[in-house]
Amino acid sequence: MGIRKRPPSRCTLHRALRHAGALALLLAFGSGLPPATAETGESAGNNTVAGSDPFAPAGRQYALLSEELARYRALADSDHWQPLRAGQPIAPGSRGPRVAQLRSLLMLYGDYRPSDFDTSGSKDNLHADVYDKSLQQAVRRFQRRHGLKANALVGEHTRSRLNTNPAKLMRVLAANLKRWELLPKDLGPRYIVVNIPDFSLRLIENNREQFRMKVVVGKPKHKTPQLTTRMTRLEFNPVWRVPPSIALKELLPKGGSALGARGYRLVNHRGRAVPFTRGNIAAVRRGKVMLHQRGGPGNALGRVKFMIPNRHAIYLHDTKSKHLFKKSQRAFSHGCIRLEKPMVFARMMLGQQNGWSNARINRALASSRTHGVALKKPVPVYVAYWTAWIDEKGQLQFRPDIYRRDGPVAEASRG
Repeated sequence: MGIRKRPPSRCTLHRALRHAGALALLLAFGSGLPPATAETGESAGNNTVAGSDPFAPAGRQYALLSEELARYRALADSDHWQPLRAGQPIAPGSRGPRVAQLRSLLMLYGDYRPSDFDTSGSKDNLHADVYDKSLQQAVRRFQRRHGLKANALVGEHTRSRLNTNPAKLMRVLAANLKRWELLPKDLGPRYIVVNIPDFSLRLIENNREQFRMKVVVGKPKHKTPQLTTRMTRLEFNPVWRVPPSIALKELLPKGGSALGARGYRLVNHRGRAVPFTRGNIAAVRRGKVMLHQRGGPGNALGRVKFMIPNRHAIYLHDTKSKHLFKKSQRAFSHGCIRLEKPMVFARMMLGQQNGWSNARINRALASSRTHGVALKKPVPVYVAYWTAWIDEKGQLQFRPDIYRRDGPVAEASRG
């Protein structure tokens, strides 16, 4: 837990008021708004221990988000918030009224805080219209909280997030509170959570994060659904049973020869391979024949698949397209969830749940055949859609609403 800093002196506050705008600082230093979340771990009336999981118990996350909703409601009801004016990107070293406006906005959001004031008397720190080091730190803090590249450059992407109206952020917070109401009150002592808008997977045990990795989720036209399920089984060298829509629209037009070279085959309802004839391809449309890709290094699902039973046929899996994990926005799949570090995850699951050694896992991988392993203790899995949450450092995080789900949920929460 962080230690509260001593407020700036009256003289320092007077200088800041004169240069940065009285309205913003009055909000920051006691106009009645609840305090902003702090990087030290102090959050709007709650003390969140750094490293602990804010999602468990569920009531803690719900309480933290409720406090943030009250803070943004107060900000929306006031006349202090003003969007940052358009102009050239603001870079470190810039000067001018837009820099002072940027500083004022970050004070309102809680990213530029009393501890950032330098009372040493340095000339630059007496002028709010100078983009100094303390303001760079605040901009980077804001960018990290919004999933942006933390480069301290205030370009159009950062300005767009800065200019999101507090009333809209209220609706976002209300939507996420509604989602928490639909989850179990107790997520369990050990569980997996995938946050779709954050493109991340986390393994939580005893309220602590044990593992985290990036994921790829469904495109907006192939949305990954929200799920509450369990991980029950792993498959090494999985066979890809291609959904008919993908087979007909994307793969079969490439021709049987090209597909055969990549390990694809048509399989009838008896499980027998049939040739790539026009009649058999037409049978795919009728559901009488399916397109399969054999397991192995060239398979689209990679070397391992993680089964999480659900009516949408969604699962977690390896992928050959490793380059996608370098992108900040990772909605590229047909709905299933691709994993950045699938083998690390598989070793962790089988080692902890089934007592498998690395040597045994390596033998399963070395075989070309498909090999399934049931977990002795299935692990709860929550595929969630959180565009706002409090992280383990006590900071309020926002992510883009990639599937446009916030509006309808927020409206329902007020109905």
